[in-house]
Amino acid sequence: MKISRREFLQFLGVTGALAGGVSRIWAVPDEWREKLRSGPRLETWKVSTCGQCPAGCGIRVRLIDDIPVRILGNPIAPVNNGFLCPMGEAGLELLYHPDRITKPLRRKGKKGEHGWEPVSWEDAMKQITLALREQSKGKQPGRFGFLMGDGNTLLTQFAGDFTSRLGSSHFFPWRALGVNELGFWQGAGEYPPFAFDLKRTDYLITFGANLLEEPLSPVYFNRIYGGLKAERARTGLKMVHVDARMSQAGRNATEWVQIRPGSMGVLALGLAYVILRDKTEDQEFIGRYTEDFRKGGEDFRTLVTRDYSPERVSDITGVPAQTILRLAREFGSAKAPLALAGGTSASSETGLLAQWAVASLNALAGSFSAKGLWRDPVPVPWGPSSVAAFTPRSGAFSRKPRYTPGSDLPASWVAEQLPGLAAAGKIPDLELLLIAQVNPILQASNQNAWKDWLSRIPLVVQCATLVDDTSPYADLVLPLTTSLEQWNLTLPSPNHPFSQLGLQHPITPPLSGARPLGDILLHLGKEVGVDLFPGSGEKPYGEYVQARMKEIFASGKGTPYFEAVSLEFLEDLRKRGWQVYSYPAFADFWRLLEEKGGWWDPGEYPEVDWKRKKKFLFPTAPRLAALLKETTIPGLEGEGEKNEKAPHLRLEENIRRPSGPDSFLLAPFTTLMNMTGDGASQPLLQEMFGLYPRMYWKTWAEMHPERAARLNLKNGELIRVVSGKGTMTLPVRIVPTVSPEILSVPFGQGHTESGRNAKNIGANPIAVLDHRVDPLSGRSSWQSTLVRVEKINQ
Repeated sequence: MKISRREFLQFLGVTGALAGGVSRIWAVPDEWREKLRSGPRLETWKVSTCGQCPAGCGIRVRLIDDIPVRILGNPIAPVNNGFLCPMGEAGLELLYHPDRITKPLRRKGKKGEHGWEPVSWEDAMKQITLALREQSKGKQPGRFGFLMGDGNTLLTQFAGDFTSRLGSSHFFPWRALGVNELGFWQGAGEYPPFAFDLKRTDYLITFGANLLEEPLSPVYFNRIYGGLKAERARTGLKMVHVDARMSQAGRNATEWVQIRPGSMGVLALGLAYVILRDKTEDQEFIGRYTEDFRKGGEDFRTLVTRDYSPERVSDITGVPAQTILRLAREFGSAKAPLALAGGTSASSETGLLAQWAVASLNALAGSFSAKGLWRDPVPVPWGPSSVAAFTPRSGAFSRKPRYTPGSDLPASWVAEQLPGLAAAGKIPDLELLLIAQVNPILQASNQNAWKDWLSRIPLVVQCATLVDDTSPYADLVLPLTTSLEQWNLTLPSPNHPFSQLGLQHPITPPLSGARPLGDILLHLGKEVGVDLFPGSGEKPYGEYVQARMKEIFASGKGTPYFEAVSLEFLEDLRKRGWQVYSYPAFADFWRLLEEKGGWWDPGEYPEVDWKRKKKFLFPTAPRLAALLKETTIPGLEGEGEKNEKAPHLRLEENIRRPSGPDSFLLAPFTTLMNMTGDGASQPLLQEMFGLYPRMYWKTWAEMHPERAARLNLKNGELIRVVSGKGTMTLPVRIVPTVSPEILSVPFGQGHTESGRNAKNIGANPIAVLDHRVDPLSGRSSWQSTLVRVEKINQ
């Protein structure tokens, strides 16, 4: 039954403005029709955890006669404290989406075509089971792979275990980077990266890290930023944001520093130059806890003082030399300086070097010596979990207890490069590939390579809620539940200074014939003789979630969420041997988890104790040369031997500058409403996607007024954007909040599928990017494509 949102709410006695929302059609199950017409209208509330992004915000869902009608924030969830972003509130639009897949679909026609025929769950599961059995019996095991969007949940770990238990090391998680992730892995061997406490800094500089609009936790950081801004007049906190475009992080900072894309690492090293020249570095920390700072020859100090003077850095970055001097002296003289690298700092061909340079800036300026500023994440108190690793030296994927510093990279860093790795023989020709919770044909810059690779795999099985851009290259599509219809646990966010597990549980039974991914994997494992959950028999994935929480209960650590009290009060309770709640048996503990929404360990992670850590490694020319030589990303092998320049200077050659009045560097950006492109399927988020430029349900381009004047462009006029990969026709917004060298275009639109609200709306800037890769991390670059802009005369 398809009804408008207004009609749906009016059935429930809700009228006025609330009933006049932007959602045009909701698909409500037929069996609810009489409930809507004549039910007693009994109101109840259930708590769960949002699954619209990886943050793990707690939610409260209002139900009328057991029908979900609204989503609000959970006031006792530690991540969001009752706040919720529009993505979370729009969760019902995905639950009731009229284009949800209702039955398994089998390909009808060639891959790439949009032909489907419905099949039964029994037939679909039988086809997958037979393929898995054939693969396990083959002479070359490991020809089964699993590509999964990592929503920072227990389900991702379970899917990885499923893959390895079936004899394959080819589990490929796809996810957004945490703040400082590249730099701290290379500099400190830490994964996940250290957490940080923004409330303890007196000088914050963010290099591309748009904490307010990007993964991994925008609501948490918006909440913290709000408090910092309110107290700024009293504390004197300085907040500097460095980027080529003024994002929400730039708007909320005290200063926005405009920079050439790809050059953030150069700026960080330029700040280091000034600190070293002024002799204000943290000599005690450097002497006790670092390596390669000053040992003669090609050490870090030599690299910086020889190659990163303010004048040279200004020429590369576009940041005035006087600004570089001032920022360095302000940062170096702060008592608790904090430099964060994320977002656009990682999405260039110099991404790892940039984040490593920013991490080094923290070591240099005394940030790591500031009390309570940096926190050491404590593992969740349950059994060990394996990680998916990629070893550049051998080009092999593996599952192992932990990453090996100096040898491994997280497999998620190179997941986008799978087609190239397969073509280069780094992974075998797969016979079966499962895909879940990710849409590479939309998100990857090497889209044609993905289409070719998926077309060559005999059986591609996608698990999805909607037919999306990747679906035409699948052989089977299985209908998947939303986060409001399934069991799961969200894991601690990498950058929060505390630990929490958000409980997801079904607010309503699965709609439209969909099944939870966990249950699908348990069934497939049983059919091929692999007991993924010992003793479970036919128990659902929810039982597995409960079993993992029994380990938490047995540890005696942490507590279900509770109403706000001071950390000092909690510490006093601990000293007296008391707890906030009493739960003598696991059943009591589990009841509280369902009632409150999750578990957390009150208080903050312990401070980073560098006495127990490996020494921080500064970037040096020999170390960078060794990393370049080891790379096995296709097309980049041997890069270290082709150029006689020092490795950091070779990397700088990838910082591009436009030439000519119609030449721009294309700079895609993400927005809070559509961080991964999934938000385009939900009308509320489409309405808010272009809120600031007042460009709704479309894609636009942002251009600096000086450049627009040269092209005789006026606000709102159409332009044609031309790259070597294709063209886009877009309206232009003329704004002073972008660098004159860039053309800034939002990512998230341009779907060929993903339901009626997304299909054929707007353009996808990723589709016209040149496919270029950071040779040190394997991450694709969004800041390497020069485009030509043409005015369209109307």
